[in-house]
Amino acid sequence: MTDSGASRPRRSRPFVGRPTPRVALLLQCLLGTLANKLNVPQVLLPFGREPGRVPFLLEAQRGCYTWHSTHHDAVTVEPLYENGTLCSQKAVLIAESSQPIRLSSIILAREIVFGFIIVTDHELRCDVKVDVIHSIEIISRTRELYVDDSPLELMVRALDAEGNTFSSLAGMMFEWSVAQDKESAREELSSKIRILKYSEAEYSPPVYIAEMEKEEKQGDMILVSGIRTGAAVVKVRIFEPFYKNVAAALIRLLVLENIFLIPSHDIYLLVGAYIKYRVAKMVQGRMTEVEFPLEHYTLEMQDHRIAFNGSLSGKVALLDEKTATVTAVQLGQTNLVFVHKNVHMRSVSGLPNCTIYVVEPGFLDFTVQPGDRWSLEVGQVYVITVEVFDKSSTKVYISDNLRIMFQFLQEYFEEQLTTVNGSYHVVKALKSGVVLINASLISIIYQNKNIQLIKFPVVHQQEVKIYFPIKLTPNFLAFPHHPMGILYRYKVQVEGGSGNFTWTSSNETVAVVTTKGVVTAGQVRGNSTVLARDVQNPFRYGEIKIYVLKLNKMELLPFHADVEIGQIIEIPIAMYHVNKETKEVIVFTDCSHLLLHLNMDKQGVFTLLKEGIQRPGPTHCSSTHIAAKSLGHTLVTVSVTEYEEYLESSATFAAYEPLKAVNPVEVALVTWRSAKEMVFEGGPCPWILEPSRFFLELSMEKTEKIELTQVRLPAKRKQNQYIYRVLCLDLGEQALTFRIGNHPGILNPSPAVEAVQVRFMCAHPASMSVTPVYKVPAGAQPCPLPQHNKQLIPVSSLRDTVLELAVFDQHRRKFDNFSSLMLEWKSSNETLAHFEDYNSVEMVAKDDGSGQTRLHGHQVLKVHQLKGTVLIGVNFVGYSENKSPKELSNSPRSAAVELLLVDDVTILPENATIYNHPDVKEIFSLVEGSGYFLVNSSEQDIVTITYMEAESSVQLVPVHPGFLTLEVYDLCLAFLGPAVAYLRVSDIQELELDLIDKVEIGKTVLVTVRALSPSKRPFRNKYFRNMELKLQLASAIVTLTLMEEQDKYSENYILRAVAIGQTTLVAVARDKMGRKFTSPPRQIEVFPPFRLVPEKMTLIPTNMMQDEVHIEVVQLRAVRILAPATRLITATEMPVYVLGVTSTQTPFSFSNANPGLTFHWSMSKRDVLDLVPRHSEVFLQLPVENNFAMVVHTKAAGRTSIKVTVRCMNSSSGQLEGDLLELSDEVQILVFEKLQLFFPECQPERILMPMNSQFRLHTNREGAAFVSSRVLRCFPNSSVIEEDGEGLLKAGSIAGTAVLEVTSVEPFGVNQTTITGVQVAPVTYLRMSSRPVLYTARGRTLAAFPVGVSLAFTVQFYNSIGEKFHTHNTQLHLALNRDDLLLIGPGSGNYTYMAQAVSTGVTLLGIWDRRHPGVADYVPVAVEHAIEPDTQHTLVGDVICFRTHLLNHDGEPGIWMISADNILQTDTGTGVGVARRPGVATVFHDIPGVVKTYREVVVNASSRLTLSYDLKTYLTNSPSSAVFKLFITTGRNGANLKGSCTSSQALAITTILLPETLVVCHVQFSNTLLDIPASKVFHVHAGFSMERGAYVCLIKVRPQSEGLLQALSVADTSVYGWATLVSERSKNGMQRTLIPFIPAFYVNQSELVLSHRQDVGEIRVLGVDRVLEKLEVFPSSPVLVVSGHRHSSLTPGLVVYPVRVVNFTSLQQTSPVFINICCVLTSQSEAVVVRALKEKSGADQCEDSSVLQKFLGSHQTILFTLFAVLASTAFVFLAYNAFLNKIQTVPVVYVPTLGAPQPGFVPTRSPPPFMSPQSPPVQNRLQHWLWSVRHERSLGHVP
Repeated sequence: MTDSGASRPRRSRPFVGRPTPRVALLLQCLLGTLANKLNVPQVLLPFGREPGRVPFLLEAQRGCYTWHSTHHDAVTVEPLYENGTLCSQKAVLIAESSQPIRLSSIILAREIVFGFIIVTDHELRCDVKVDVIHSIEIISRTRELYVDDSPLELMVRALDAEGNTFSSLAGMMFEWSVAQDKESAREELSSKIRILKYSEAEYSPPVYIAEMEKEEKQGDMILVSGIRTGAAVVKVRIFEPFYKNVAAALIRLLVLENIFLIPSHDIYLLVGAYIKYRVAKMVQGRMTEVEFPLEHYTLEMQDHRIAFNGSLSGKVALLDEKTATVTAVQLGQTNLVFVHKNVHMRSVSGLPNCTIYVVEPGFLDFTVQPGDRWSLEVGQVYVITVEVFDKSSTKVYISDNLRIMFQFLQEYFEEQLTTVNGSYHVVKALKSGVVLINASLISIIYQNKNIQLIKFPVVHQQEVKIYFPIKLTPNFLAFPHHPMGILYRYKVQVEGGSGNFTWTSSNETVAVVTTKGVVTAGQVRGNSTVLARDVQNPFRYGEIKIYVLKLNKMELLPFHADVEIGQIIEIPIAMYHVNKETKEVIVFTDCSHLLLHLNMDKQGVFTLLKEGIQRPGPTHCSSTHIAAKSLGHTLVTVSVTEYEEYLESSATFAAYEPLKAVNPVEVALVTWRSAKEMVFEGGPCPWILEPSRFFLELSMEKTEKIELTQVRLPAKRKQNQYIYRVLCLDLGEQALTFRIGNHPGILNPSPAVEAVQVRFMCAHPASMSVTPVYKVPAGAQPCPLPQHNKQLIPVSSLRDTVLELAVFDQHRRKFDNFSSLMLEWKSSNETLAHFEDYNSVEMVAKDDGSGQTRLHGHQVLKVHQLKGTVLIGVNFVGYSENKSPKELSNSPRSAAVELLLVDDVTILPENATIYNHPDVKEIFSLVEGSGYFLVNSSEQDIVTITYMEAESSVQLVPVHPGFLTLEVYDLCLAFLGPAVAYLRVSDIQELELDLIDKVEIGKTVLVTVRALSPSKRPFRNKYFRNMELKLQLASAIVTLTLMEEQDKYSENYILRAVAIGQTTLVAVARDKMGRKFTSPPRQIEVFPPFRLVPEKMTLIPTNMMQDEVHIEVVQLRAVRILAPATRLITATEMPVYVLGVTSTQTPFSFSNANPGLTFHWSMSKRDVLDLVPRHSEVFLQLPVENNFAMVVHTKAAGRTSIKVTVRCMNSSSGQLEGDLLELSDEVQILVFEKLQLFFPECQPERILMPMNSQFRLHTNREGAAFVSSRVLRCFPNSSVIEEDGEGLLKAGSIAGTAVLEVTSVEPFGVNQTTITGVQVAPVTYLRMSSRPVLYTARGRTLAAFPVGVSLAFTVQFYNSIGEKFHTHNTQLHLALNRDDLLLIGPGSGNYTYMAQAVSTGVTLLGIWDRRHPGVADYVPVAVEHAIEPDTQHTLVGDVICFRTHLLNHDGEPGIWMISADNILQTDTGTGVGVARRPGVATVFHDIPGVVKTYREVVVNASSRLTLSYDLKTYLTNSPSSAVFKLFITTGRNGANLKGSCTSSQALAITTILLPETLVVCHVQFSNTLLDIPASKVFHVHAGFSMERGAYVCLIKVRPQSEGLLQALSVADTSVYGWATLVSERSKNGMQRTLIPFIPAFYVNQSELVLSHRQDVGEIRVLGVDRVLEKLEVFPSSPVLVVSGHRHSSLTPGLVVYPVRVVNFTSLQQTSPVFINICCVLTSQSEAVVVRALKEKSGADQCEDSSVLQKFLGSHQTILFTLFAVLASTAFVFLAYNAFLNKIQTVPVVYVPTLGAPQPGFVPTRSPPPFMSPQSPPVQNRLQHWLWSVRHERSLGHVP
C-alpha cells in the first residue's frame, strides 16, 4: 500500500462462495506480499456543462479489480477490460456534477481473484474532486522562437480558486489567437507568428487533440511558428460560455533569426594571429551564409581584459567590421558580440557571442585522420594536422599568417597537399617502417608583411609506424555442413598490419574465430564475415567470407597417377557446393573431417596410409595417401556418404620399380672399337589406359662418335629391363641419357617420366696390371694382396694359376671392355712357368660389387712344381682393326708382375697340449704360403685366437678345457684345403715327483717334477709358472736348487742334504680357479756317514732371561657368526660379526690380512630382516674384504637364517686350515612382534635400565607444579628399583619389572597422575653407529671415508630381544689395530667418540665392556682419497682436472681451495689446476658442515720436453698451406692432462688458466748459409690442445714479399723447432726436432703475350728438385701446347716450359687462355694468362699505301688478284671451319691474386736473370674476355 490511500479492512462478499479457511489464509499471505498501487492518489477535475466531459484514466499496477464511486452524481467510473477478459486494471473517471460547486467522491478499487471467483479484502482508494475553473495561464518551455524554425508548443494550465492545478483539461475547447503587442510598433497581428495545427507540423499530438482538430476545434495544446523577427502576443480563453468571465491568458513571445557565428566557440589566438568570422543562419533546417554588412545586426568587441604585463590603454584585439576579421594585438581576452540594430530587440539574450583569448604558444600536437592512430597503412592517403596549444593545454586557432615548419621523409611519404601555414597536410604512405615526423612553430607574418620570429620555437615530433595493408589468405573459406561431426578449424593467414589483431565474426552461430585467427565452423549452415582489425589502428582491417554449405559434388583432381615403388601418392579430393538455381560452384576449403571410403580393385599394389589420410591443401579440401608396394596398377575409388547422399570418384594408379642404371652404374670406359652393353632397369610402365603413349629413348651428345643399337632379347630379358649396345667409333667422352615414361594424356595428365644418366668414355689404354685370381672359401675375406701393391706376389708352385689382366686409362680408371686390343704374353723363366698360347686372352665378365660388370682378360699360367721367381709380362701390340686412330700416343704398352712360386702353408707344431690358464699365450708358426691367411677353429669357446700378420703366427689363449682343430686358409693361393693343427686344452690332473729318497749328508740327488693332464700327457715346463708350481720341504735338512738345463716337459732340481734327519717333499700347484693340487708326499731320509759325533761340545754355565711377546700364528680352522641375540623384536638393530673358533680369534686376527679374506653374507628370507654393511647409515658401501661385520635391521615377524662365507683371495697364502678355499657359518634369527595394547595409537612407554644404574626422571610440569614420584610396592618386584622421591631411579642387581607412579599437584587445585613401567635387565649387546651422512652424485657410492673427514661414533646398548636402554653404566674399552691412520678420542657426550681421518688405509675399531668382554662390537673404518685423479708423478706444466663425487644434502657441490696457488694455479670455481713450478700444494674440497677433504700434490721439475708431430706432414711457405702443429709434453708419458675434464673445466683452461703461457716456441732454418730468419716466414705461438692433452706450437705462414718467395723457392733447408718453459728459459741443452721443409715454387710472370711473329713463348719456374718433379704444367685450351721442359744449365732450380700456339686465329677468338701450374706438395696453383697481339706499325702502313697505289694502276692485275683472293679465301674458310669443329674449347676463369700487372712484365721490379724480356705491353682485356668471345671480333685491330 502507498500513500495514495489506505486499504480498509472490511468484510467482503464473494461472487460465488466463500473459500475454505485454509485457502483464504493462503490468499491473504500471497496478496499481502504483493502490495499494489494506483497511478495517482488524488484527482481534480473541472466542472463543465458542455458535452464531452473531461475524462481521467485511473490505473492500478497489477491484478484485477472492481471499481466503485461513492458519489455517482459527482464522478462516475467506467472499468476498462483487456483482451476481452473480465479482468480490469484501468478505469475512466468522468465528472458528472451539474452544480458549479466543489464536490468530491471516493473511487474504490477492490481486487478479485478469478481462479477462485473471490473478492478479497485488498482495496485501493483515490479521492476525486470536481470544481470550477477560476483562472488559466499559458505554459511554454521558452519565450523565444526562431524564424522558419521548429514550432513552439503552448499548453493551458487551469487553476481553481485555491490555486490548485486541475489534473486534466482533455476534451475542453479553448480559443487561441494572436493579440496586439503593446510594447512594439503597430503591425499586423499575423506578421510575426502564426498558429499551427498539429496536423500541419511533423509532430504527434495526444489522441483527443487529433480528434478535436478533425472537428475544427482547439484544445488545451497548440503550436505557434515564427514568421519574421519581432515580438508577438498569444492569447487563449475558455470557449465554454460558462467560463466567459474567466480572464484570458496572455504570453509574449520573441521571434528571432537563428543566426550564429562561424566559428561559434571561444577562440584562442596568438599575438599577431587573426581569424575571419562568418555569419550564417538556419532557415527550415538549412544553413545559409549571410553576407556583410548585416541587415539587422552589428559586431562589436567588448570587455577588453588585458594580461597583467600588457598595455592597459590598448585593446586585446582589433575588429575589421567589413570583413569580420579579428586580429590579436596583445595578451588578454575580449568578447565579440552581436548587437541588434533595433533598440527594442537589444535586450534579447539569444544573440550569439564568443570570447577571444590572446595567449602564448605552449606546445604542438599532431592528429591524423582517418583513424586518429599513428599506425598507418602503405598506399593510403591521410590528413595530418598540426595543432597548437597554449601553456594551459587549450587549443589555439591557427591562422594563415602562422608559419609551421613540417618535415616528412620523402622515402616514406608523398605530400599531395599542404596549406600555407603548414598546419594541414594530405600525404600518402609509401613505405613500411617506423619514422619520425617533426614540426616547429617558427614565426608569424603580420599584415604589413613583417615576419616576427617566435622567440622560443615550439617543436614537436611524432613516431609513426607504417605497415603494409592487411590481407587475409585465402580469399574465402568454405566448409561442408556437418552438424553431427567435428568442427572444422582453419588458421587464417594474415599479411601486413602490426601483427596484433582483434578477430570478430559477424555471425558467431555459423563461424567462431579465436584471438589467434583460427576459424571454427561446420555445424550450422550459413555464412559469416570474419574481420581482423589491427589493434594499433582499428580502422585498418582485413576481411574474409566464411561459408557453411551442403555438399553435393566431389571429384579427384588432376594428379600424378604413376609413382615409384616405396613412394607415396597423395590423392587430392575436391568437394563442391553447386547452387541448383544459379549453378554457381563454391569449392570447399576443408572437408577433411568427412569420412572417406577408399576401395581398390587390386590388392597389394598400393596400401592406404592411415596416418596420411584427409589433409587439405591449397587446391583441394581433403586428400588421402596411398603407398606403392609392388609393380602393377589398380583402380582406386574414393566415396563419401553425407545426409544419405552418396558421392564417389575413381582414378587409376600404377606403381613401377625405380629406374636405375645397372651396368654401368655411372661411367663406362672402353677402348677404341670396343662395345659396352648398357643395362637399365625399372622406370614407368606403359600406361594401362593409353599404352600407345609410352616411350623410351637413349640420347647422346655426339652421334658421330658412337654407334647405338638396342638389344632385344625377349626370351632372356628380365621384365622392365632395357639393353643397349654402345660401340666406340671415335675417342672422346659424352653423357648418355636414358628417359622412360608416358606422354601426357586426358587420363593421365601428369605422368611420371624418369631419367638416368651415365658417362660413356672411349680412350687409349695408358697402363695395365696383372694379378693372380684368388679363389677364397665362402664367407672369407678376399685376398688383401692387390691392395698392398707389392712387387713380388706369391703364387702356388703346385697348381696352375689364372692371371687376370686389367687395363686402365691415364686417370687409372679401369676399362669395361678392351677386346679390341692385341696383346702378347711373356714368361722370363719357362722352366718354372709358361703359357700355352701367348697371344690369346679370355674375356671374363666380373662384377665389382656395385652391379657393374667389367671384362677382364684371363690367361692360365702353367707351373712345374718348382719354387722360384718368375717375371710375367704382357705387351700391348696394337688394335685388332686395321685402321687405328691417329692420336695413338706413345704411352706405356706393357705390364709386368714378378711372381714368387711357393709351397702350401703348414702349421708348427701340428699337435700340442696347452695348459688352461688365462696368462698362457701359445704361439703357432705359419710356414710357407702367401703370408695372408684366414685362421679358424673347429670349436669357438675353447680358446681365444689372435692372428698376428706381421709375425706370420697365431696366438692362442685358453678359455675352457677341450679338444679342437686349428684351420688356416691361404687367401692368396689356389684353394685345396686348410692347413690343420690338433690342439688339446687341459687342466691339471696330478703332480708327479721323481727322486731318490735316501741321501747321505753332503751329497746331492736329482729331483724331477712333472704336471700331468687328465689324459696323462705331461705339460711343458713353460706352464709351471702359471701353475705356481713349487716344491715344499717339511724341514730344512735338505736344500733345493733349480738346474739351468731343463727338458721341455719337466723341471729338474738338485737336492743337497745338509742335515741328518727325515723330511717330506711335496710339489704344490694351483689352477686358474685357485684350487690347490699336491703331489703324493715323498719321504726323504738324510743319513750320516759312519763317524763319531759330536767331536766337541761347549756348554754355558747360566741361562739368560729376556722380555718376551708371545705371538701365535694359526690357520683358521672354522668361522662362526657372533649374533648376541637370536630372538629379536621388530624394528630394532643388532650387529653381527665373524669370529674364529676360539674367542681369541677376533676380527683383529684376520680382518686386515694381506692378502685378505672376503666376506659374503646372505639370508634365506629377505622380508623378515635386512642385512646391511656397517656405515650404511652414512651411505658408505664397503668392499667385501671389509664386511666382516654387518648390522641386522628387523622388519617383520618370522624366522630366517643368516649365512656368511669367508673366502681366501690368494689360495697359496695358507690362511685357512687344510688348504681350504672358503669357510662358512649359519645362524637362525627369530623375529617376533613387540607386545602392544589393542590400540597402537595409545601405546604406553616404559623405562628400560641396566642393572646397577641410575636414571633421572624429567616431566613437563617441573617448576609449574609440585611433582612427586613413588614406586608401587608390588610383590614380588618391590626391590627391583628404588626412588628418592625427587625423580632419581636406582636399579639394583636384580632384574625385573616395577611400576612407577608420578603425581603432579597443580596450583589451581587439580592433581594429575600417570603410571609407567620400569624394567631392569642385563645388557646383551652394544652397537656403534657413525655420522655425518655423506651424500654423493646419482649413481655413485663411496667405498671409504674421505681423507680429512671428522667422524662421530655413538655407542648404544640393547637387551636380549633388541630393546634399547634409556641409561647406561657400562665401562667401555676402545682398541685400534693401528694408530697411524685414525686419530680418535672421547666425544662431548656419554659413550661418544670423535675421530679424524688423517691417512688412507683401513683401521679396525673394536669396543667392548671391560667386565663382560663378550659384549663387543667391531667396525672397519676405511679411509681413501675422495679427490681424483691420482696426482703422483705430477710435473711442471701438467693440467689437472680435479673432481669429487661428494655433495651436500641439497645435491650441490662444495668449494675448491688451494694452499699454494703459485705452485698449482687453480680455478676455485671448477677445480682445475695448472702446475706452474716445483713444490708441494694441497687441494681442499670443502662442503660446509659436512666434510672438508684434501689431497696433497707434489709437483716435480720437468726433466725434459718431448716434441712430436705427424710424420705425414711437413712445412712449406705456400700462402695456402695449413697450420703446422708441433706437440710438446713436459714428461715421458705423452700427455700433460690428468683426469677427465668437464665442459666448464675445459672452458676455464682455455679462458682463465691459459697453460700455454708456460711454453715459448721457437723455429729456425737448419741451413746456416740461408740468410733469412725463420721469423720472417713463420708466425709461431703456443697453445694447449684439449684433444691431445698436450701443448702445441702452432706454426703459420706469414705474408711474404716477392723477393723472399724467390729466394726461398730454391732453398735446400729444413726447420728446427723447439720449445722452452718460461721458468727455465736460461737452461741449455733443449731438445730440438728437425721438421721437413718444402719451399713453394716461384713464377715471376702473370701474363704471356704471343704474336704472329713470335708464336712460341716460355714460362720459367723456380723450385727445388722434389717440387719440380711433382710440377704439372698444362694449358686450359688445345690452341696452346706445352711441349716438355728443360732445366737451365746456368741457373740451378730453373725449369723452362716452351709454350707454342697451334692456331693463332683461334687464340685470338678464344676466351682467355691460361697455362696452369700446380704442385701437390706445396698445394699451389698458379695461372699465367696467354694473349694474342696483332702488330702493325706506322711505317708499314705507309709502305702498304704506296704499294696499293701501284697495284691499282693495272686493271688486269686487279682482276687476276681479285679472283685469286676469292678462291684462297673460300679454301681457307672451309679448312678453318673443319679445324674449329675438332677444337674443344674449355673456358677457364682466372682472377689473379697479385693485383693486375701489365701483361708480359712486372713494372715494380726488373726482370731477374732467368727471365727473358717480353714484347711491349698491350691493353689487358681479360675482364672483357670473361664474358664474350664473339664480340671481340668486331673490335678491329688492337692498337
